[in-house]
Amino acid sequence: MVLDSHKLIAASGESGDRVQFTEYIQKNVALYQFRNGIPLTTAAAANFTRGELATALRKVHPLAILVAPSLSFCVWFVGLLVSGFPFHMFLNEIPVKFLFKSLLIFVAAMLDAQCTYWSLRFLDLANLVLKFLIRLPMHIFLLANPYFVNILLAGYDKETGPSLYYIDYIATLHKVDKGAFGYGSYFSLSMMDRHYHSGMTVEEAIDLVDKCIMEIRSRLVVAPPNFVIKIVDKDGAREYAWRESVKDAAVASA
Repeated sequence: MVLDSHKLIAASGESGDRVQFTEYIQKNVALYQFRNGIPLTTAAAANFTRGELATALRKVHPLAILVAPSLSFCVWFVGLLVSGFPFHMFLNEIPVKFLFKSLLIFVAAMLDAQCTYWSLRFLDLANLVLKFLIRLPMHIFLLANPYFVNILLAGYDKETGPSLYYIDYIATLHKVDKGAFGYGSYFSLSMMDRHYHSGMTVEEAIDLVDKCIMEIRSRLVVAPPNFVIKIVDKDGAREYAWRESVKDAAVASA
């Protein structure tokens, strides 16, 4: 994806997170340039991206609590969602006080003080409902999941020249000369280690990329059929070429 005229971002990971997060970064980079009249440097864009990943990583995971009080027993359903999948379920009919202590232990082990706060509020509600013998289901959902994306961010600045940044899903940031993510990285990184050297020309870099593509196609079982090569330099970010092994077949008319 093109962030601006002199920056490119490549992302791997869950499709929803990948699309949402890269578009979020793209719009914020454009917003900064609109407000200030100057673009972010590549280093600043990489640090902003890393900061947003770190912030999302430390958010509270969604916690769904269903309270169905009765005369002397309370049914609680607690579902902790991690990456959108049920991680644990706690469902039982036991006295409210005992269950509340168990709930606090369970929640405190998984989340932070906010969940303790909400559990206290739900206990107050449950006691009130029990007092008046009313059945009242309640739901609450807290903040969203972190983004499970790995990112390579490349750019060109007039003062510092070209640069490449490696950012993984736990918000690790490194400035690197070469990088790759995904299953194909196990093969392409070894190829880069062997053939990469500083001061490569565009032709040498394209030749190395072609070597990596051939290595992935020959050794990776689930290799993608098509590859796109993009370049960012003093002339800007642009698409250079496609490497296609499977082209769209013409659809026969009925």
